[in-house]
Amino acid sequence: MRIARVHTNETCNQNCAFCDRRRPQEDPEFARGSAVASRIVEAVRGGGDELILTGGEPTRRRDLAALVNVARKAGASRVTLETNAALIDDAMAAALADAGLSTARVHLPAWGEALGRVTRDPDGVAATKLGMHALHRAGIALEASAPVVASNVDVLPDLPRLLATEAGVPIEALVIGVPISGPEPSELLPLERAAATIEAMEKSARGAGITLRMETDSQIPPCLYARPARLAHLYSLTPGGQQRPGWSQPTECGSCSAADRCPGFPDVVLEREPELLPRPIADDQVRRRLSMISTIEEQVERELYQNDIYARDGGVTVPARIVRINFRCNQACHFCFVSTHLPTASDAAVEKAILEIAHDGGVLVLSGGEPTLNPRLVEFVEMGKREGAVEVELQSNAMNLGDPDLVERLIDAGVDQFFISLHGSTPEISDAVTDAPGTFAKTVVGLDELAKSGAATRVNFVFCQKNHENFPTYVEMVHARWPNAAIVVSFVAGSTDVVPRSKNLIPRYSDVIPYLSEGMRTAERIGTQVLGFESMCGIPLCLVPSDLMHYFELAEVDDDFDRGEFIETDACKRCDLYGRCFGVRRGYVELHGTEEFHPVTR
Repeated sequence: MRIARVHTNETCNQNCAFCDRRRPQEDPEFARGSAVASRIVEAVRGGGDELILTGGEPTRRRDLAALVNVARKAGASRVTLETNAALIDDAMAAALADAGLSTARVHLPAWGEALGRVTRDPDGVAATKLGMHALHRAGIALEASAPVVASNVDVLPDLPRLLATEAGVPIEALVIGVPISGPEPSELLPLERAAATIEAMEKSARGAGITLRMETDSQIPPCLYARPARLAHLYSLTPGGQQRPGWSQPTECGSCSAADRCPGFPDVVLEREPELLPRPIADDQVRRRLSMISTIEEQVERELYQNDIYARDGGVTVPARIVRINFRCNQACHFCFVSTHLPTASDAAVEKAILEIAHDGGVLVLSGGEPTLNPRLVEFVEMGKREGAVEVELQSNAMNLGDPDLVERLIDAGVDQFFISLHGSTPEISDAVTDAPGTFAKTVVGLDELAKSGAATRVNFVFCQKNHENFPTYVEMVHARWPNAAIVVSFVAGSTDVVPRSKNLIPRYSDVIPYLSEGMRTAERIGTQVLGFESMCGIPLCLVPSDLMHYFELAEVDDDFDRGEFIETDACKRCDLYGRCFGVRRGYVELHGTEEFHPVTR
């Protein structure tokens, strides 16, 4: 989605020291309604799918709703308003909603008393809160925006938590930027300091369940972070994107794996901070995570849902659809193939994806990111079951399922199966896999709550390089703590460009099979069910360490089920399970070859 910004006026009711847009009085020609409307139409006709109305403070205009309507009639698919919300009441919010405003991005460089100090408008803090609530009542989605500057740098790390716990309205995202010019140079932070602050904010946002995003013209090259992989979801670099006016790549950038898509550093920063040096990124994993292969709109549409086939006994298959009701997550597994930096799809798009599979009588799988971070989760479950889904499955890391009230509401709404990701038997292993310290304990509490409720539960273990030797112990742990839960085994898959095709992440099947075999023997001895081999996320059936006769009863897979993700090896073509086995992923063959596979005969 191409974003265009239109300034509606140049005066503001607040007085932030870092603002370079505020003027002491309006330029009548610039702010004239017809002039603004012309700029809006020109921006949309120039390809601006999403139009951002900004200022000054746009809500000082009496004709703001009319300007939103102009943008919609011109063809903008989304209209976002950047505002401090202090002048918004219920009447204005309702008018903006009726005109077609999609999102209000509220300027919140801090929270509470600190907000008044930064904006130099202490009396406006309460008014901003009231305006946010009015926007929420009108059905307008809320985001927050915060610049990283000297006057708020000390309070920013705690801002995501405060917004999550004290705002009183849902904040869909916190959008951050780093000013590199302004009326008061003392407000401008060295980029290294700004990068460290953003890292602290990201950690806080992950724990608070708030999506953190960078402004589209972000000023922080990813190499300045201590852990670029951890912050990669904030970026959407495109191959060929190294050319940007006013930016340059220092000589050191030449050896960076992202040099073909990162513009480097703003020239004004290089002049001001001559000691600033890039730290070239050598890890291809980071490069992949920094990249986006299309526009945000196209990427959201592509990843919103994934069709699947669920095999049932007797050779019966049931259509299934995994619907990602949001993309943000409170964990950061390196094998995750979901683009967690994407914004949530529109409610209308999510509902359409749900209704299609429900009306087909298929299995609705609600997933993410982490779906329990979506406040409408229970509604989506109810919708799917009411409209005809034969089964509703919830895929989650269970971190929020320690709440017995939420578990009860989900079960009452119609969840038939909870599919919970847990990738190790200890905090050390699990938290290393999820790259989210402290989250193993929360998942365990969530699974405990599901066990108390008696809900049908499957615990998913994704084999990867960091955990595959742990599987036998994992089986014993699951049985001891949640004896009624089944275990689903999956194998890390380089199925999208987001997942690194790295031997540090994707082990050979041959290295995994001994531990898988031992775990299955343990499961058989203690009476725990192990599933998942017949799914797209399992392993080729010729490598399954158990009796294969059951798999001859599977229905055949449609030829076009995988969009070219799986390939046929020579062994596949000579195998009696051909057509019933999904086969081998292309990314695995590129990494490890095909010599491990052999044909199966009856």
